Amino acid sequence: MAPCVARKTTCVMSAAERHGAATSERNTSRSTLGFGSFEVDLEFREIRKHGMRVRLEEKPFQILELLLQQAGELVTRSALRERLWPDTFVGYEHCLNTAINKLRELLGDSAQSPRFIETVPRQGYRFVFPVEQFRGADPPAGEKIMLLVLPFRNLAGNPEDDRFSDGLTEELITRLGRLQPEQLGVIARRTALYYEQRGSSIDQMGRDLNVGHVLEGSVRRDGSRARIAAQLSQVSDQTQVWAESYERHVEDVFAIQTEVAESIVRSLAIEFSLGGRTDDSLTCCFPVSAPTRWRRAG
Repeated sequence: MAPCVARKTTCVMSAAERHGAATSERNTSRSTLGFGSFEVDLEFREIRKHGMRVRLEEKPFQILELLLQQAGELVTRSALRERLWPDTFVGYEHCLNTAINKLRELLGDSAQSPRFIETVPRQGYRFVFPVEQFRGADPPAGEKIMLLVLPFRNLAGNPEDDRFSDGLTEELITRLGRLQPEQLGVIARRTALYYEQRGSSIDQMGRDLNVGHVLEGSVRRDGSRARIAAQLSQVSDQTQVWAESYERHVEDVFAIQTEVAESIVRSLAIEFSLGGRTDDSLTCCFPVSAPTRWRRAG
């Protein structure tokens, strides 16, 4: 009798597996499961937190899918192995533990104090948070994400630096406005300046302008160095959903404005999932520049 041969274990999906997952048969109606601040679209295999898409590898996503579909029930480790690693006989325990850890990290959960995923020792896992199910048609094709870009604040207090922060704001609005206009609407600069001068709250601006998100930031210059910070807030609950800061030597003001604006726009394109674009496809909108010398602050 031929000896059993264990296949080499891999915790990462192959290209064929990813393609198969992406092209698998879809339901005739969209199905979304919600829990806490998360929504999981099983048809398009997307996870959103506070309405913003977050990224999760395929194996952890499949585990989450099984747990949600059997919420409140035990999903055994053997069942997960048969579903996710059917041809693996050695080392799947490591892959399973790794996938569970990645899933818990995304959810902000822990094995010691589980809010979502409970570990049943030596048996498996149970999803313990209430799950809602929504079914319905796709959202209207013409529905846009509306964004307000507030003038970046000059924290140094030097009037000369106002021109730098104003130029950065204008560059951002221009680039965001031409990014994907059928999916992302950007409020005009004069309107943004009007509300900023009035000192209106984010909630008030959201109601008046019917925007879902506000981008704001600041510029601080100290001698030959400049630090630029930007943050994106969701109007509905006024929570920060994205933030980044950049620091570099001031050599060419226009180059700094262009590089920072391009970096922010690329990040927001991913956050807003505009047309499923990737970083590579964004080069159709922005010229490829020389290697940047950015050093992220932090």
